[in-house]
Amino acid sequence: MTAKASYELRAAGEATWTVVVEGFDPLTERGVEAVLAVANGYFGVRAALEEGGPSSNPLVIVAGVYVPTTSPARQTLLTLADPAIMNLTINGQPLHKSSVHTTKHLRELDLRRGVSRRAWTFVDREGRSWRWESLRAASATRPECYLYQLRLALEQGDAPVEVALTFPRGVVLMSESRDPQTELVTARDAQTPDLPKVASLAQAARADVEGGSISALVEPGKPLLMSSASPILGVDSGGENGECDFASLLAEHERAWEERWEVADFGVAGNPGLQQAARFAAYHMLSAAAVNEGLSSIGPRNLSGTAYHGHVFWDTEIFVLPFLALTWPEAARSCLIYRHRTLDAARRRARSYGYEGAFFAWESTDTGEERTPDHVVLPNGPAVRILNGEQENHISADIPYAVVQYWRATGDDAFMLRYGAEVLLECARFWCSRVSPAAQSCYSIRKVIGPDEYHEGVDNNAYTNAMARWTLEEAESYVAELRRSDPEGAKALLRRLGVKPEELREWGQVADSMCRSSFLEDEVVEQFDGFSDLQEMDVVAFRQARVPLDIAVGHEAVQRMRVVKQADVLMALRLLPELWSEASARRNMAYYEPLTTHTSSLSPPIHALLAAWLRDGPLCQKYLEQTVEIDLGNSFLGAASGIHVAALGGLWQALVFGLGGLKFSDRRLEFDPFLPLSVQGLSFTVLWRQRRVDVRVSDEGILDVKVDGPPCEVRVNREWRVIKPGRRESFRFDPAVTYWSAREVGNGADD
Repeated sequence: MTAKASYELRAAGEATWTVVVEGFDPLTERGVEAVLAVANGYFGVRAALEEGGPSSNPLVIVAGVYVPTTSPARQTLLTLADPAIMNLTINGQPLHKSSVHTTKHLRELDLRRGVSRRAWTFVDREGRSWRWESLRAASATRPECYLYQLRLALEQGDAPVEVALTFPRGVVLMSESRDPQTELVTARDAQTPDLPKVASLAQAARADVEGGSISALVEPGKPLLMSSASPILGVDSGGENGECDFASLLAEHERAWEERWEVADFGVAGNPGLQQAARFAAYHMLSAAAVNEGLSSIGPRNLSGTAYHGHVFWDTEIFVLPFLALTWPEAARSCLIYRHRTLDAARRRARSYGYEGAFFAWESTDTGEERTPDHVVLPNGPAVRILNGEQENHISADIPYAVVQYWRATGDDAFMLRYGAEVLLECARFWCSRVSPAAQSCYSIRKVIGPDEYHEGVDNNAYTNAMARWTLEEAESYVAELRRSDPEGAKALLRRLGVKPEELREWGQVADSMCRSSFLEDEVVEQFDGFSDLQEMDVVAFRQARVPLDIAVGHEAVQRMRVVKQADVLMALRLLPELWSEASARRNMAYYEPLTTHTSSLSPPIHALLAAWLRDGPLCQKYLEQTVEIDLGNSFLGAASGIHVAALGGLWQALVFGLGGLKFSDRRLEFDPFLPLSVQGLSFTVLWRQRRVDVRVSDEGILDVKVDGPPCEVRVNREWRVIKPGRRESFRFDPAVTYWSAREVGNGADD
């Protein structure tokens, strides 16, 4: 059964639900393919032109399946040929963009429905007018199923025209049934015959199937319509007797996306560009995730490109997991189970360095072994040794941080007992063994790389030390809480991991004596020992040049400069604001923001969030715009190797945690909103501890909260209320009141 899909581009009122690309530019094509990609957490498909071309990079990227590579990365995500890529001829003449006169070419990513469309009208060499309409989707309900539909219509012409479609890579097409209107075709790849590709070919004229080709006579009023569901992952999603009911598959896919948007949609009043970007961010994070019990996680370019070989970094836990934990907790849980699944590899790695506990890989693949390349060749020629895998140790604090944040957001005690606590406690063990005594009667962490990444082998990186201390304290606190709430569960956990009472006491002692362990003083925190003694430089000039600093001046020279690649000390402020006073937060923002080059896409959204917390509207707007531009600006050039999913997660955080002012614990939700002049209002939904919480913020100083589920304690500025189920309540807020000034009045009626 087939049905004509709707290929008309959306009305102007839906502009914030779509990303539309008009025309064709070979210089930006690869970025377009990534931005308009479709994915379902199991595989992703770049939006490449079906007829191909030298500027195209058509790929199906499979999540969680890594294959050997001869590059220094050693493993890379499995990629497959796109079943929609074909050689097409019209009366024997190959069809590609250079062989015809294009009158209109539009492509669109429909964020609401999770589909990518293409509409192309052209005139062939004989003067006949044609219209090409196609659709792609990665099924949201059948993880193995790739949906594709093509409609090719002859709009002007006076005789039937032979159209032939030939599929590459040895595909053999076999006719299974025939009737006057519909022919069922099963395609089998000669290289992988166990992956049938079922297609129904609806054609009013004659159609012949032979070998690897389909040929048909097309005339006005009798278009070629081909619909297919390709089981990318080896499971046939066809209907009864193998028939592909494309219309039903597409409809259930769109219904699934409608359900996702019920929670994940985000409203930005008065700023259509930011509204579109917020939905674009949510779309790509939703399409990156899967509920698969930890079989895969999310790489830095989603499933839209192969940059970084699809390896898993801290990006997932720190930038993407907050969105998933509060909108799709099952997917967040799955990502964290992936880390638990790699825990044995982290233990082996720690032992290989002489440490205890779990030392997670900086770049992880399916097994959790370290896959960071040992060197990289810079564009200007020299090879540089990569030390991140050895020294960017903060990954073993970032992961337990995400575990605890998920637990606080969901109350998933079963996850914590089975998976999360083991990760937390083994990382605490690592940090306790990683420290070394320092002269000033404190514990140092030496020879590390912080989030900055421009400076290697430093001592006492402020972010690393703060997060290590947090991990040690949180592990000790969790065990104490578990002993109160579930004494038998606590005994079983400690027995299973072999944790002795003296080990718990040591964690607390090390945490209390960690160098640079407190940010409560109103001072500038030194990023690492000796940072303030480094050479000054003109950061503004390098920002304007848009050249990575380590490329411009050389890898060794940048080590000697007082400059920051991305938020480092300020990342500690983002994750651990309770350690800072407002004065200290302001002073450190004023010091480090001008020193930061933002060479990493992770940096602008964090600065936007912090600017909102510190009530700097112009700076907040500046960094929001920079974040949006990463993938959606400059004709999508920056997305050529895949969209930047961590920056998209950072954008969501900047909007929800920054502008919305949301903070959560296991006991309450807190809001200290701030809207820059370019935003008139926000609306968003979070799932928090078996509750659905709908939030609306207006530039008139009103915040509305509606709770579905158990009663919910809410603070807005200095006002506390318990909101009953089904109730919507309004609060007045003062945008000048910050998180720090609000907490001076206490933490609720029961504190």
